[in-house]
Amino acid sequence: MRVRTFLFILLAVGVVYASASLFISNREVLERPFRFWGGVDLPVGLTLLMFLLVGVGITVLAGLTREVGILVDRSRRRRATRRAEEIEEEYTRGLTAVLEGRSEDALRHFRAVLERDSRHFNTLLKLGEVLRAEERYGDAIEYHRKAHHLKEDDPRPLYGLVEDYEAKGDLDRARAVLGKILALSKQSVPAWRKLRALHIKERGWAKALEAHERVEKYANPDDPRDAADRQVGRGIRHEIALEDLRAGRTKEAIAAFRRLAKGSPPFVPAHVRLGESLRQEGRDAEAVEVWEHAFETTNSPVFLELLEEHFLEREQPMQAIEALKRCAGRARRDTLARFHLGKLYFRLEMLDDSLSVLTALEGRTSYAPTLHYLVGQIHERRKNFREAAGEYRRVIKETELAQLEYRCRSCGTRAPEWTDRCGACGEWGSVEIDFREEMSIEEMGIPPAPVYTSRT
Repeated sequence: MRVRTFLFILLAVGVVYASASLFISNREVLERPFRFWGGVDLPVGLTLLMFLLVGVGITVLAGLTREVGILVDRSRRRRATRRAEEIEEEYTRGLTAVLEGRSEDALRHFRAVLERDSRHFNTLLKLGEVLRAEERYGDAIEYHRKAHHLKEDDPRPLYGLVEDYEAKGDLDRARAVLGKILALSKQSVPAWRKLRALHIKERGWAKALEAHERVEKYANPDDPRDAADRQVGRGIRHEIALEDLRAGRTKEAIAAFRRLAKGSPPFVPAHVRLGESLRQEGRDAEAVEVWEHAFETTNSPVFLELLEEHFLEREQPMQAIEALKRCAGRARRDTLARFHLGKLYFRLEMLDDSLSVLTALEGRTSYAPTLHYLVGQIHERRKNFREAAGEYRRVIKETELAQLEYRCRSCGTRAPEWTDRCGACGEWGSVEIDFREEMSIEEMGIPPAPVYTSRT
């Protein structure tokens, strides 16, 4: 029992006791008339009893009203809770359908949510995303706008609109929406990254660099995406330098490529374009030096190709040989350089030198079909057909040319071995050897050959 209820009971007992005492000890007073308005006279006792009953009635009525209000409110809240739970269940079914790739079911569930609650924020967001994936860009934009009107300080609908306009191909409006996001939060790194990506998509390198500098300014130094951002920044600056090179501003391009190569030695494109820019200026010796140093730094075979082609274009085969020899001598891992040197010897028909260099590499590589092919070619030209066949067999083995490949008729997915069911599309009995005949022997007019067995 509550303390308040107990006190009310004590108070009621006291009132009853006092009233009884009053009636017993003051009977004469209670029988005196009490004049009401309108000339009505009632005994004092009866009057007191009436007022007491009216007061009790008012109190009881107030209590009942309060209790009824509490019950109604509880019932209303229970209905609201049950309705909210049903809406969330429907929304969850929609999310499940999205994850399972059932777009039509997802749309049906999300629309059912909006029929019961047209202001369900998360449903508006997800419905817009599904419609965008269905390439219904106008509808996606409409739902994301509704979500934005519900919560104008929430950037998620705005990001949805950016994706909608980008998918639609309206990059101007996508950038305008990003402007609204940046107005809400000037230091929003995701917004600056997205704006940078849009400028890159349109090859607006100068504006992309401006956005990238904002990313560098506001990004968290501990963000693991910093490395990717730095690579994007190098790419943007590289493209700006390329524009200078194509426009004939060679000196500016050379300076930009030098900065990139110095600031990030592993960035191969900067070294490649720096050498090309120097060649364009007629500074061939510097270009060769740049490429040789770049190979020593990065071990990228593209510089060996550049050096080879550079000298052969100028009909200087001996200089090409010497350049590759220098690369092999300076490299920490010289296998690539020596392979390219052997390939150059083969290209120049210096077969003895090529064979000497290439065969010395055979034990240093785990996968080199081109190496074995070149050695096979040398043996074949020398009429050493047995050795040539051995090298060609090694090519076939390493490239697995004799390995059959399987393919699903339904979805085209390839597999290394036969299975009873395609792992990609789930179709049974659709996996078969990928061996397609252009025309059957019957269509070519050739009768099928008899099949002989050892049975008699």
